[in-house]
Amino acid sequence: MKKVSLAILILVILGLFALADYYANLPGGIPRPLFNLSSRQADESTMPEAVELPNITKQILDQGGLTANYKIEKRTRSTELFESFDMSELANIVIYRNILISADAVGQLPIQVYEIHGPKGQGSLTYLNIKLAMIEKLDSEAGLNETGDIGYNSLFYNDDKNPSTGFLLSQVEDIVFGFKYDKKSRPAFDFIKSLVNNYMQSFS
Repeated sequence: MKKVSLAILILVILGLFALADYYANLPGGIPRPLFNLSSRQADESTMPEAVELPNITKQILDQGGLTANYKIEKRTRSTELFESFDMSELANIVIYRNILISADAVGQLPIQVYEIHGPKGQGSLTYLNIKLAMIEKLDSEAGLNETGDIGYNSLFYNDDKNPSTGFLLSQVEDIVFGFKYDKKSRPAFDFIKSLVNNYMQSFS
C-alpha cells in the first residue's frame, strides 16, 4: 500500500513540476502561428518579370527594306535549333524561332530564322558553345562545315537525312542566327546573306 501511495505522490509531484515549467516558459499559452500576408504579397511584387527581348529579325527586315521580300508569319520561343539540337542545357541563352514567308516564293518552303540571344559582349562564346553542343549531339564534326564567310563566324550543317534543306549558323555581335532554308532556292540563300550583311552594316 505504501508503494502505491509513494508512486501516486511522485506522479503528482512530476505533474506539478511540468505545470510550473509550462507557466514559467509559456505564460501566455502556446502562441498561434501568424501568416504575414502583406510580406508575402510584397515578395511576389518584387519578383522579376519575364523579359521580352527585342525582335532583331523584324528590325533587320524593317531597316534593310527587306519586308517586300519576306514577312514574319510566326514568332515563338524555343529550346531547340533546327528542331534537331536541344539547347535547353546551355545557360544564359534565349532562342526565338521566326517563320518567314514570301508571296513571290510560291511552293517553296518558308525560311526559318532562329534568333539566339546570349550575354552581352560574348557573341563569339555563345557561337562556340552552340557549335560544341551540335558536335556533342552528332558525336562528330563530320556534318559541320565551318566557313566564316557569313557574319563574324559561320558554319553549314549538312543533314544526310534531309539533303534538300540547308542549315546555316551565323554570329553577328551578341546574336547567333540559325537559318533553315530550301537549298534549291537561290533567292532564299541570297536573302539570308542580305539579312546578315544588313545587320553587320548596322554596327559599322
